[in-house]
Amino acid sequence: MFPLFPDFRELLTFTGPRMHAHAPRPIFYRRHKMQTFFFNSFDFLNAKQKRFLRENDIFGQLLLFLSSMFEYKGMADSINTDFIEFYNILSPLASCGVFRDGSGRETLGYCTEGGLLDEYGIPAEFNINTLSIQNKQGVIDGVNGAICWNNSLHRSDLVKLSRYTEMFNLVDSGLKCLIRYARLFPVFEVTDDNVKQQLSGALKNADNGEPFTFTTKGLSRLGMDGKPGVEVFRLGDISAVDKIQYLSTFHNDLLRRFYSMYGMAYSQSMKAAQQSVEEVTSDRVVSWIIPNDRLKERKKFIETYNKVFGHSATVDFSDAWKKGYQKYMEDMQDEKMGVNGNTEQMRDV
Repeated sequence: MFPLFPDFRELLTFTGPRMHAHAPRPIFYRRHKMQTFFFNSFDFLNAKQKRFLRENDIFGQLLLFLSSMFEYKGMADSINTDFIEFYNILSPLASCGVFRDGSGRETLGYCTEGGLLDEYGIPAEFNINTLSIQNKQGVIDGVNGAICWNNSLHRSDLVKLSRYTEMFNLVDSGLKCLIRYARLFPVFEVTDDNVKQQLSGALKNADNGEPFTFTTKGLSRLGMDGKPGVEVFRLGDISAVDKIQYLSTFHNDLLRRFYSMYGMAYSQSMKAAQQSVEEVTSDRVVSWIIPNDRLKERKKFIETYNKVFGHSATVDFSDAWKKGYQKYMEDMQDEKMGVNGNTEQMRDV
């Protein structure tokens, strides 16, 4: 669905497939002034290109959510910290690194294997690449550079983002089809052009809330061979509108699964009636396993970065995740107090 390395840069520039000869090619990420013009030319795209753009939009929303998890402070001005997350989340090696270029400027890039592996299968040296085709070979973590892994498994989140993007797109497509099918859409069959003309006038007046006058030889008179002058066929089924709620619920379930995986226990705002308080608390505790693991890897990176480059940089959860983490710690404390309280009651008995 989404290109992998070496077309990895397209994920960060959002360039997408080439349009046909009569439609300008839109540029999304850095050409904000083109958005209005592109919206007007959207109808000129074919179905495959429209689907790509819709999936790209969903993918971008999920990527924005995930890349906003951490906040970096105190790093060199030459480093765009947003790309620490972009590289870690999307790049094939699920890592990025900082090195000094020929002018001594600290530069951030995504990593590829650059040498032998150690006894655990981890590269001992890295090649660090930038989107401007800069390259630094032979970077050793903690010696002449600092390497940041996305998580302790050294895996990117590209597969997860692509899978959820596909599912959300299927749900949106299903909703679109269902809404169209559930519309009241009558189709009229007439016997001659005279009836057609009068019927068109009647429908037009009906839209404007105005009365309409017709001749007895038109709409009310039987047609040829005893057949009615107008037959009405209904292409839609308005009763299908009830099924929209199921797709909407499934959409929310997907959101809950994705958010909960990364610490945001979305089930707190969508708590099922049969869920107990203990089950809801347990969901929140489990949802913080991955965020804590990701934070641990970034703290290792910042510690190495400070050591190699002489800074006092820090990394922590962003404000939204800080609030979630605070609630998580409160739940852990409440659970611990509950266990201790039960133990004391058992001792008293």
